[in-house]
Amino acid sequence: MKNILKGFVSGDKKLFYVINDRIKCGLLDNIMPLITRLGGPIFSVLLPVILITMTKNDTRMVGLESLTSLSASHLVVQILKRTIARLRPYDILEKINTFNIYLKDYSFPSGHTTASFSLAVSLALNYSTLMIPLIVIAGMVGISRIYLGVHYPSDVAVGAIIGTMTSITIHSMI
Repeated sequence: MKNILKGFVSGDKKLFYVINDRIKCGLLDNIMPLITRLGGPIFSVLLPVILITMTKNDTRMVGLESLTSLSASHLVVQILKRTIARLRPYDILEKINTFNIYLKDYSFPSGHTTASFSLAVSLALNYSTLMIPLIVIAGMVGISRIYLGVHYPSDVAVGAIIGTMTSITIHSMI
């Protein structure tokens, strides 16, 4: 079991360096900070609130579903962050691109990725024609978190799972 964990951690670090360093370029340096904002609190809270307050009937219900999923998923994220207390990559690894982003909370799981998948899946379950672009955008938010040096790939993967499963659960209950 120890060897499996050691291999997992090693693979996590290797993939981190591929995304954070090897694919680094000027274009992505400009795009990734913008993409990451789609998983941030301003966008992820504002979108459902706009759907709730500025639309009617079915769309308003989608907004409520999205906000409920977002809230529930972030409860899970905060419990895990405080329980696991995984330090961020820039606190442990050397020679990484940080983009001068230094956060005070823990790394695992990625809250931005959780938020983006929570919203993307909630919307996709209600508007199936938007599924592919929504999931691609959510995936890009996750990749941006690694590119910007604030999360490991496993933080992002678990965030995607939490956001997805929470949205599916909430959708099935409504």
